[in-house]
Amino acid sequence: MIRAFFTRLAPALAAAVAVVALGLPAQAQTAPTRPDAPDKLVFSILSAEGQASSGPLWTPLLDDLERELGIPVEPIFGSNYSVLVEAMSADQTQIGWFSALPAVQAIDRAGAEVIARAVDVEGKDSYTSTLIVRRGSGITIEDIVACDRTLDFGLGDAQSTSGTLAPMTYFFSPRNIDPRACFATVRSANHQANSFATANGQVDVATSNSVNTVFLTRQNPEIASQIEVIWESPPIPESGILVKGDLPRWLKAEIAEFFTGYGQGFGPEADRQRRIMQGLNYSQFRAADNSYLNPIREMKADQARREGTPPEVAPPEALNLVQMARQWGPFGLVGLLILFALLANMRRQAAPASRDPATVPPPPEKSTAAWSLDLLLWGGLAIILIASFGRVDMPNLGNLFTNTENMRNYGRDFLSPDFSDWQLLVGQMWLTVQIALWGTFLAVFIAVPLSLMASRNLSPPWLVWPVRRFMDLLRSIPDLVSATLFIVAVGLGPLAGVLAIGLNTAGVLAKLFSEAVESIDAGPIDGVKATGAGRLHEIAWGVIPQVAPLWTSFALYRFESNSRAATVLGLIGAGGIGQVLFESLQAFDYNTVSTIAIIIIVAVTLIDMLSQAMRKRLL
Repeated sequence: MIRAFFTRLAPALAAAVAVVALGLPAQAQTAPTRPDAPDKLVFSILSAEGQASSGPLWTPLLDDLERELGIPVEPIFGSNYSVLVEAMSADQTQIGWFSALPAVQAIDRAGAEVIARAVDVEGKDSYTSTLIVRRGSGITIEDIVACDRTLDFGLGDAQSTSGTLAPMTYFFSPRNIDPRACFATVRSANHQANSFATANGQVDVATSNSVNTVFLTRQNPEIASQIEVIWESPPIPESGILVKGDLPRWLKAEIAEFFTGYGQGFGPEADRQRRIMQGLNYSQFRAADNSYLNPIREMKADQARREGTPPEVAPPEALNLVQMARQWGPFGLVGLLILFALLANMRRQAAPASRDPATVPPPPEKSTAAWSLDLLLWGGLAIILIASFGRVDMPNLGNLFTNTENMRNYGRDFLSPDFSDWQLLVGQMWLTVQIALWGTFLAVFIAVPLSLMASRNLSPPWLVWPVRRFMDLLRSIPDLVSATLFIVAVGLGPLAGVLAIGLNTAGVLAKLFSEAVESIDAGPIDGVKATGAGRLHEIAWGVIPQVAPLWTSFALYRFESNSRAATVLGLIGAGGIGQVLFESLQAFDYNTVSTIAIIIIVAVTLIDMLSQAMRKRLL
């Protein structure tokens, strides 16, 4: 019987052993087998289209990378290259896909190394910078190099390879041309804005690139048909794959081997990988090192030479001084006159006291200094408005009515919103509201003690002054700057936005809270003090009950404004609806932009209604 029992049990034991044996390799594939292997790898993707569009394209490739390495790979999408470079510098990311100039900055600032360069489906691993004009304008290269200051020029961002570095290196510098002294006006914008400005006649010449031309032709053929290219630069290196230099050598080698071999070979697996590559508009990744970016470094060196040769740029600088005198002269004159009037008005004549107590003294007369101060303040405001009329391009206001056809072409897609991804967009808007909510809560938490220390009726002067200056500092730092700083510390995502909004709002609320405290009635405080209570009890029972309703109202107002301000933080990858909005604008996806605008309007309206109802119950 026992023998029969083991006979029946043997197949089951064999099956169990086989299952365990088969399971061990699978487990080994998903767990790091080396002691120096990282727990995970964060892969940053610099994408103008954003996660909604690029996510499905990159995810299959990164899933294959994760299976190949046996290490979890987490993707992060961003449209602001400087933030992604700083994130790699702070070891928030370990691998990244960068275009040429950000790749150079990642090498210099983050210690990154190039392991592969991208090749498009046509076999090209480069693109070109271009100069574009409005089709039929008749503007030629000869007209540009004439430098008669009759043309308006659209330059790219200062850190743009194809928008600024390439045209300066290959077109302007060889001809000893400084665009600031050559054109009537020079405006900096991205390729999208420059393309539309050229098509609409806002600028005569602008920089662009071959990739933008293809993309614009595909997404907005009407605008593309109004533009023509009159100059192309030599080839510029395309994007590449970079890794952190301090990763283990064996890991960098395995990552490089994965990318250079991906989509190569024969069989069903290679065919599947090639389909993934085609979705990214690539045919392969070629092995490369940092030297493939040497053309970019040459452009940067040329830029340094241009900025470091004072004798050659002396005449333009002299011209700029004249322009600065014309621009700032009226404002400086008004400032000096107002300062003089303020100093004269500081010495006030006291009204003579009446000898007869029954006689009502006459009302105080306004001194000449006071009249002059009023005149200079209002007159100075008028002078500033007049002097800045041309500076802010007010003479071009008529173009708002003459270019209505172009506005209709541009805004046509806005009239047909695309709600296919409404759940994703509503979720991102809800994330934005949560960022604003937590940012406001953090701000209140910081603002309450600051406001009490900054109130003149509660704190000594030696404490009030430094606290108020600290509050000024919090209010003065732009959200984008502080958010970028926090991204380096806490990584890309909503937390950086919460911290940035919290600090800026804390400075605003602390000022409002302190002004409310300074206007309270001292009676309740004296009453609490008469009982022998301590300082904290005076504040808790004599101050807080008087200002709590007003404080709450201020906080609700700031929550409303923070819900709108949080969208801007999406520009640097702080998450929320703003990031999707910026990415959709960069991708010319105006149908989605229209949908996002509708969602933001509805959300802000609901927040305003809720906030108003809460304020009515408090006040």
